[in-house]
Amino acid sequence: MDDNAPNIVTGKDDTTYDHVIKYTGLFGGVQGITMLVSLVRNKIASVLLGPDGLALIDIYNNVIKLANQSTNFGLSFSAVKHVAELFETGSAEEVRGFVRTVRTWSVFTALLGVLVCLVLSQYLSFWTFGNYDYTHAFTMLSLVVGIVAVQGGEMAILKGMKQLKKVAVISVYGAVATLAICTPIYYFLGINGIVLSLVLCSAVMLAIHLHFSTKVVPWSLSLFSKAEYGNGLPMLKLGVGYIIAGIFGQGAEYVIRTLILQFGELADVGLYNSGYVLAVTYANIVFVAFEADYFPRLSAAQHDVRKQNQTVNQQIQVSVLLMAPLLIFVVLAMPVIVPLLFSSKFVAAVPMAICASFYMFFKALTLPAAYLSLAKGDSRMYMITELVYDIFIAIAIPFAFKQWGLPGAGWALSAGGLLDLLLIHIIYRFRYHYRFDMSNMKLYVLQFVLFLIAVLAALHENHWLRIITALSLVVSVAISFRVLKDETRVISQIKKRLWRK
Repeated sequence: MDDNAPNIVTGKDDTTYDHVIKYTGLFGGVQGITMLVSLVRNKIASVLLGPDGLALIDIYNNVIKLANQSTNFGLSFSAVKHVAELFETGSAEEVRGFVRTVRTWSVFTALLGVLVCLVLSQYLSFWTFGNYDYTHAFTMLSLVVGIVAVQGGEMAILKGMKQLKKVAVISVYGAVATLAICTPIYYFLGINGIVLSLVLCSAVMLAIHLHFSTKVVPWSLSLFSKAEYGNGLPMLKLGVGYIIAGIFGQGAEYVIRTLILQFGELADVGLYNSGYVLAVTYANIVFVAFEADYFPRLSAAQHDVRKQNQTVNQQIQVSVLLMAPLLIFVVLAMPVIVPLLFSSKFVAAVPMAICASFYMFFKALTLPAAYLSLAKGDSRMYMITELVYDIFIAIAIPFAFKQWGLPGAGWALSAGGLLDLLLIHIIYRFRYHYRFDMSNMKLYVLQFVLFLIAVLAALHENHWLRIITALSLVVSVAISFRVLKDETRVISQIKKRLWRK
């Protein structure tokens, strides 16, 4: 480990609300910047490529994720847990050795992913589009699958060693780089440049990751060492369950888009993806903001039931307090922001996005607890819960789309979120002795009622009812502000800094 590597700090209390807010704020701010760049990129893509082009990008990305999940043994996630545990021991030599193991496995899985994608490229074209016209495109995308595998290993190393500021900087640099690459390619090549842009963007992202990660631990690997592969076997216990669950998840997304394509047309896939982006991807900023800090923290607390429950419940409370006002704002602004972010061709995605927004509220109550199986290395339980959810949405969303169109698909996604909420909290109560903090239930119910009122008003044809949505937003923000002010010192610290200025 070089001189710039972080020192081991023990005994630090990272279970306070201030700690949660601090790192959620750090990554929330970063995600805000990356989201702005993403908004610009999506606007350019929607104007230059249209719904068909966005549909192709979505399908290609899902195939890349599916191939990556199927071949990377879950190392991008399971390595975080093992690196974090070694990092806490204070042995620099052990950390360096295991980082070398992670990189060896990452490169191996990258080569495996490329090979699998090359072999199946012809079949992927036929399964997705019903012809072999896209075989060349899937062949080129095999390079992206390999690059993403190596990139995932480097990110796991940075997260495990708590290099959270570097992780944040990488997100910003990556967003700007992809915008700079995609814009001229889309302008000059149109839809024909999509595959090229994906390959170049992934290559640049890998270069950015390596620039930062190799400064923490210099690059080294032993691709032909049996010992290195043996040292990485503990990761596979969690990784195998994660890879199977990942296949279920990405497989479900692939099935959903393929069936929508069969029941409708390519533009419907683009509209579905746009609605999903509006309802899920942009609101997901809250979860991306806390994931890098939360999972290593939960992994360290999972041997102490009291500390485990405290960590999960604190994260749930912060998630709901941040998510509820954000969702109400998105619902209120959606008819205005869709033409701005995409184009007028995508207005049909608005009802679907509004109906699907319940999914994110349920996720705020579910995701912090869902990490328990991963923190405990219980890959079987993680796999089972993911399988039930994925089977449900793979059936429900295409069926609802066929019967009721895009709004039906949105309601089906929200129903999947509710199912996942009930499944996780019931099973984990007995499996891990997790206890949901009922003292916050009034707060959660109040925020949900405000959100429900906002959604019902937004779905009504009378635009004057949006005043009700706006009032719900004001009340929701006031409640979240008040609770955060009482539970943390963040608000008071901000006031002090502003007063000094």
